[in-house]
Amino acid sequence: MEQKKSVLIEVQIGKILLSALLIAIGIPLLLGILMGIPLTSVLSFIGSIAVFQALAAPVGVILDFEPWLVLSIMTAFAFGICLAIWESLQTFALTSDRVSRWIARVEQNMQDHQSLHRYGPVSCIFIAWIPGIGLYGTPAIAWILRWDRIPAVFFTVTGFFLASLLMIIIAEGASIIFG
Repeated sequence: MEQKKSVLIEVQIGKILLSALLIAIGIPLLLGILMGIPLTSVLSFIGSIAVFQALAAPVGVILDFEPWLVLSIMTAFAFGICLAIWESLQTFALTSDRVSRWIARVEQNMQDHQSLHRYGPVSCIFIAWIPGIGLYGTPAIAWILRWDRIPAVFFTVTGFFLASLLMIIIAEGASIIFG
């Protein structure tokens, strides 16, 4: 039993690392390399996204990235982070009896609210905009409420994309007015 749990943890850690390193960091770095942007600029932008989330879009504008590149990097980061968070939480459920029992109770309670279960992932678009929850809390909320992973991640990234787009529009407008 312990060996099976150990293998399970290793597989989950692989999924988490794949999501975080390959998607959230690797794709933005690859985009930067393809565009001839210094790695330090791309890494600093990725760090800004990690800290400021959608509010980091103006940093990309300040770094003189094209708006489509800012959105591409931010979207790849969001997708990778959402998957990594989801897999991290799934690891807890698969390895902890306490978490597994708690999630089973939540899932049982969700049976009474099938419409919330069916249409809930769409609300991730709006939850991703809430300060303090944003990109990191939305996958956790969706996972706790047992929403389907693919739609929840898709709608979370969509909400993050829209918030980032709004921030780019504001930053570009400010640069026209004050620039």
